[in-house]
Amino acid sequence: MVFAIQGVMAWFFYRCRVISHAPWAGSDIVVFALPLLVGFTVAACVLFFSFHRKRIATALGLSAAGAVVASFIGTVIAFNLYGT
Repeated sequence: MVFAIQGVMAWFFYRCRVISHAPWAGSDIVVFALPLLVGFTVAACVLFFSFHRKRIATALGLSAAGAVVASFIGTVIAFNLYGT
C-alpha cells in the first residue's frame, strides 16, 4: 500500500511539472527525490515496527528497494503519458 501511494505521488508530481507547470514542481529534488524519501521513510517505519527490531538491515533494504522501484515505475508511467 505504501509503495502504491508513493508511485501515485511520483506520477502526480511529474504530471504537475509537465502539464500545469506548477512553480513548486520546478525543482528536480521535489519531483524525483521527495516521493522517494517519503516512501522510504514510511516503509522503513512500517517494516521496522513489524519486524520487532530484529532485522533492521532487512527492513531498511526492503524499504529502499521498494521505494526505488515504486518511484521509477511512477515516473516512467508519467513520462510515457505526458512526455518531457
